[in-house]
Amino acid sequence: MGEPIGRRFSVLKGHCSSRAIEIRTKVLPLLILQVIACAIVSFAAPPNPYPNELIRLRFYAKYMAPLRPNISDLKTVVRVMGSDEGLQLKDWRILPLYSCPDPTTTCPAANRLASIDVSPKHRVSMLGVKFSPAFKHSSGGVSEINVTCDVYKDDFGLEYWIYSADFASGKKGDLLEIVYGPNKQIEQKAKSSQ
Repeated sequence: MGEPIGRRFSVLKGHCSSRAIEIRTKVLPLLILQVIACAIVSFAAPPNPYPNELIRLRFYAKYMAPLRPNISDLKTVVRVMGSDEGLQLKDWRILPLYSCPDPTTTCPAANRLASIDVSPKHRVSMLGVKFSPAFKHSSGGVSEINVTCDVYKDDFGLEYWIYSADFASGKKGDLLEIVYGPNKQIEQKAKSSQ
């Protein structure tokens, strides 16, 4: 007549268990490898400390990482940029500025990185740019070239300086510079340690 129903069920049940074991032995090592790979990538590439960089003006990851103002020293700047004087790209200048013993000034050859300034070599209009609410608007000026600017700054230390009127060095709405400075938390720690 055939096999009893109970026996057929136990054979199928055994088959399912062996199939589940087979799947576990093939899939589990792959999952473990994927977790390890994700861990390595997260250690190798720390998150960008300037998450609000404008899409068409992203410089940190490619040219400055892992430099951090108020943390990185001159030796680290030279390792990353190849020089303590920054980079000259086709359309941009990237200039590291350093902390001086006098906290009211910056200079190009002291110990700690104070900020990294990125300035265009050619006109870059910012007239159509809408800054997110992460940026606070203020006014600023650069006395050396006698200009005033609209400054958009976020809490991570990123600043966009934009000409507020027409000047000999730039037109209203043009980008003067981008400043990658220390974020407020790091700045507070640096001040409290002095």
